Amino acid sequence: MKQKFIRTILCFFLTAAVSAHPAYASQEWPSDVSIEADAGIVMDADSGTVLYGKNIHDTYSPASITKVLTSIIVLENCDLDEMVTFSKNAVYNVEADSSSAGYDTGDQATVRDCLYALLLKSANEAANALAEHVAGTTEAFAEMMNEKAKELGCVDSHFANPSGLNDENHYVSAYDMALITRYAFENEIFEEIISTTYYELPPNARNPEGLGVSPGNKLIKKNFPEYRPDVIGGKTGYTSIALNTLVTGARQDDTTLITVVLHSRGTTYSDTSRMLDFGFGNFRSVSLENNDTTYSSLNSNLTIAGLPTSSAPSLTVDPDSRIILPNNAEFEETTSSVSFDLPENAPDNAIAAVCYSLGEHQVGTAWLTLGAERSESPAIPEELLSAVPTTIAQVSYEDEAAAENSSEKDRNMEEAADSQSTSDSASEPDQNTLSSGEQSQNTPDENPTGGALSDGFSVTPILIFTAAAAVIALLGTALAVWIGKSRRREEAERMERRRKRMERLKETGVSEEEFNEMMKNRRLSIPLEPDKRSPRRKGSSKSSLLSQPKKKRTRDSEFTLKKRRRWKR
Repeated sequence: MKQKFIRTILCFFLTAAVSAHPAYASQEWPSDVSIEADAGIVMDADSGTVLYGKNIHDTYSPASITKVLTSIIVLENCDLDEMVTFSKNAVYNVEADSSSAGYDTGDQATVRDCLYALLLKSANEAANALAEHVAGTTEAFAEMMNEKAKELGCVDSHFANPSGLNDENHYVSAYDMALITRYAFENEIFEEIISTTYYELPPNARNPEGLGVSPGNKLIKKNFPEYRPDVIGGKTGYTSIALNTLVTGARQDDTTLITVVLHSRGTTYSDTSRMLDFGFGNFRSVSLENNDTTYSSLNSNLTIAGLPTSSAPSLTVDPDSRIILPNNAEFEETTSSVSFDLPENAPDNAIAAVCYSLGEHQVGTAWLTLGAERSESPAIPEELLSAVPTTIAQVSYEDEAAAENSSEKDRNMEEAADSQSTSDSASEPDQNTLSSGEQSQNTPDENPTGGALSDGFSVTPILIFTAAAAVIALLGTALAVWIGKSRRREEAERMERRRKRMERLKETGVSEEEFNEMMKNRRLSIPLEPDKRSPRRKGSSKSSLLSQPKKKRTRDSEFTLKKRRRWKR
């Protein structure tokens, strides 16, 4: 309960602190770029921010860039040294004259070799063989592809095969393909393979001397004019329906960009270079660790309800989190907000997302995670114990006295005197505790070891107000829950008593109506005792008094009457 309370208060503090970022007039978002392809996008790899896009949610056939998603699913489900067997379906269920690495039915190759054949040579039989190795059939593997795409946030795409050959149910958008490529470059093995310029495949039946393969991406080949030293790697594609397609990853200093070109008529490299020049020339990646201290402030010496957060789970943000900003904008111009509606791809220990924006553009998101508890059962601080010693001692005494009285009720009547003596002696610890409490109150600025207490966490008025409102809301909610539980418990006890009564009546053969009538007659037949009769109330009418039966005359009243008669004579 204590940990949940601290966790909730920390979240309220965080919401107030993050919302308190100043807002400045937003700078204009750079837009001086254009491409010839029908669709394209450049995305910041760290934040997922779209720097430029053209028809980013329109769908097109992707061709062989599909194999980026295929390779990621294989890497996440296989060991590189596993052996893959090429079936007849894997080798021959491809289009004629499509890309191939020369594998035949019955050939075996490691997952590693198949991945190099897949990403460098764009071998379609390798895609089919890997799919069958992972899922049993290419159809089952396509289902895995769609599930993975949904997990990554894709909303426009659908996959029908692992190779990207023409199919009316196989299509992607530039935005979805950027999400997939961004995720793929987070895998070190994928980046290593996709950036390779030459690889030697082992011998097989059709290639007894082995086969050397190299990528079709000219951006990483130094002997081509399209070569760019900042390009990490990429994947090309082409079919008669998809036309030219290309996905690329590039890095300059701390900034990594992802580009996608769809449905291009021979302009994939020039369009990619334009988008990369635009991205690197107008934007820079900014580290949150070096610019936003909100989270480090919340986790340093913060004390809530007398309990230091150092003994509770800590709220942390990944120190590697980054956002993307135009070169003419500063971090202070960003605004941030906390969102508790997390997507499917959020980390398991994430409790919220801090979203950063510059004007109308979202420039990054940082996951707010709940760290492990520093101690399983933290002790109550000495500062809290010394703050209210009388109350603590009183509670201890009342608990002790209640326990003592409860045990005495079960004893014989002869031990009543001993019970009273024991109850009286229980008050002695109260005085001792009070004395120690008074002594600790005389030195509130010193800790038990004699040193000065560390400085507390200073907060602004808005934080204090927010925390106070949060505490009041929590207390009100707790009170309402307690009242509701009490009422439900009382109602349950009443229903249980009624059930037991009905069972007893059923055993005796008496109905509930008969029992109620018997109880009513019994209450009416019981006369009131003299000391329980209602006294005359102020303002009672005389008629009500006269209607009462007259009392019998006593002997003293008769004697007085005779004396009066004699006096009259």
